[in-house]
Amino acid sequence: MSRVGRLLLWAKAPRAVKRFATICGDPAQAQDRLLHQILGANADTEFGRRHGFGDITTFEQFQQRVPIAGYEDLEPYIDAAMHGQPSQLTKEPPVLFTTTSGTTGARKYIPMTREGKRAKSRLTWLWLCGLYRDHPGVVGGRILSVVSPEVESYAPDGTPCGAESGHAYRTMPGPVRSIYTAPYGVFAIEDYEAKYYTLLRLAAGQDISLIATVNPSTIVLLAERLADHTEAIVRDVGDGSISADFAVPPSLRESLHLRPDPERARRLERAAATGGGVLRPGLAWPKLAAVGCWKGGTVGAYLSKFDTYFPQGPPVRDLGYYATELRGSIPMSDQGDAGVVAVATNVLEFHPADHDGAPQGHELLRVEQLEVGQRYFVYVTNASGLYRYDMNDIVEVTGRYGATPLIRFVQKGKGVVSFTGEKLYEVQVIAAVDQALAALRGRYHFIAAVAELVDGTTPRLVFLIEFDDPVAQHDGQGLVDRLDTAVGDHNSEYEAKRASLRYGAPVIRVVRPGEYDRYRRRMVESGQRADGQFKILRLTSDTSFAAEFQAEQDLVGKQG
Repeated sequence: MSRVGRLLLWAKAPRAVKRFATICGDPAQAQDRLLHQILGANADTEFGRRHGFGDITTFEQFQQRVPIAGYEDLEPYIDAAMHGQPSQLTKEPPVLFTTTSGTTGARKYIPMTREGKRAKSRLTWLWLCGLYRDHPGVVGGRILSVVSPEVESYAPDGTPCGAESGHAYRTMPGPVRSIYTAPYGVFAIEDYEAKYYTLLRLAAGQDISLIATVNPSTIVLLAERLADHTEAIVRDVGDGSISADFAVPPSLRESLHLRPDPERARRLERAAATGGGVLRPGLAWPKLAAVGCWKGGTVGAYLSKFDTYFPQGPPVRDLGYYATELRGSIPMSDQGDAGVVAVATNVLEFHPADHDGAPQGHELLRVEQLEVGQRYFVYVTNASGLYRYDMNDIVEVTGRYGATPLIRFVQKGKGVVSFTGEKLYEVQVIAAVDQALAALRGRYHFIAAVAELVDGTTPRLVFLIEFDDPVAQHDGQGLVDRLDTAVGDHNSEYEAKRASLRYGAPVIRVVRPGEYDRYRRRMVESGQRADGQFKILRLTSDTSFAAEFQAEQDLVGKQG
C-alpha cells in the first residue's frame, strides 16, 4: 500500500469506527435524520411532488404517503431521466445507471447520483477502517480486487450505463487508487482469459496484503488461473513482459511500463515449488493479511477451498449485504457473515419473511423494531432515488452492534437464485425452456430447474424434464446447448458468468414418466399442499427437491 494510503488509514480509521459506533447507539435517530435529508433534497421532483415530500415530517407520514415500489413502479421516472428529463426521482441528476438483471429478462437500470455514490464509498472506507483496526497488516502491501467494466452502453441522454464497481474504481481519488494492483484499463479487456491473466501477472509482481472482491467464486477463479499459468507468470515477471499468447491491447501493454524483476521471479519459483509446482495465492503473496468476500447465502461453499489456496489461514471478513441497489450493512468483525445495518446510509424497512401475502405500506417495520433470530424481506430508500423499493431479499437478524441490528443475507426471495450475482428469475427460466424446446412443444413437461454446486464450487442448472418420447444422447446434446443459449438470452449476467467460466454448463435430467404426478400426489396426500392450489417453484436452489424425482438419464451439451 502506498505511503499516503497507510497514513490515511492510520490517521482516520479510529475516528471513523468510533463515529460509526456512536451512530449505531441510536438507529432510530439516524434513520429519521437521513429520511429528512432525502425528502428535503428531493421534494421538488416529479416523484416528490406527487407524494408530498415537502409536507412529510414523520416516518409514519412517509409510510402512509409513499407506496411500496417494485422496479416497474419507478421505471417510468427512470426512463424519463435516461431521456434527459430533469428532476424525476432526484433533484441531483444520475451520474450512472447501474445495470442488473430484471424479472422479465429486460435489464433494470438503477440510478446512482453523486451523493448516492459518496454514501456507498463512505461505507467501503468504513469497512476498510474496521479491517485495519483488527488487522494492521493489511497496509503492508496492495489490494487485489476485481471489478466489472464501467460502461456497457449509454442512456439516450449520454449518461453511462454499466457496473457501479467499475465506475467507483475508475473514478476513485489518486491516493486511494494507488492502493490497488491494477489500473482500470485491465478490467476493460474484452477477452476474459487475457483480463484475468493480466490482472494476475501485475499482482504477481507486487506485494499483496489484501484480496477483496465481493464473490468468493471470483477468488476461486483467480486461484485456478494462477495455478494454470504459473510458468508464464513467473517468466513474465522476470522479463518485465506480458505473454503474447493473450489478447491484451498494445496501448495498455505500453501504458503499464513493466520492468524486469528477476529477484521476484526467483521468489515466485520457490513459492511454486512449495506449492507442489504451482503458484497458490497464499504462497505467492506471503504478506497477505486478510481476505474480504461474501461468506454466507448461497456462496459460502466456495470458502471450502480457501485452506488450499491460503495455507497461512488469513482471516476472511464478509463484505456485508451488498447489491446493485444498496450496500446495506458493514461487518465489523471476522466472525460469521453478519454486518451492522448501515443506518446512516439507507433508510431501511422490513417485513417478516414468514408472513403470507403482500405487506401493506404501514405494516413495514423500522430497523429498531427487528428481533434477533427473525428473518425479514428488505425495502430501501436512498439518496439515488429508490423509495421503499422492494429488494426481494431475505435477511436474518443475528445480534446487535450497540442498539443497531446485525443482519446476514440469507437468499433472494421466492423463485430467484443468485450464486454469482446472476439473479436468475423463475420467469426467465420458464421463457428459456419455452424458447429452447419450442420444436417439442406439447411433448414434454418442464418440472423445475435446480441450481446446484458441482464439487461444492461451480454452480450449474439441472433442468428436470419429463419427455413423452425417449431422447437420444445426440439429440439431447443439441437441446442442452439451445437451453444454455436461451438462458443467456434472457439473463445477461448468466451469459457473462458462463463466458467467464464461473457458471457450469447446464444439464437436462430426464425424469421417469409420471414422476410429477406422483410427486403432486405425495404432497397433497401428506397435507403439505392443497390440491386445488397446487403449484411449485420452477426455479430453486434446494437440491433436495431434485431427489424427489427418479431420473432416467442426464443429457449434457458440447460444453458439459
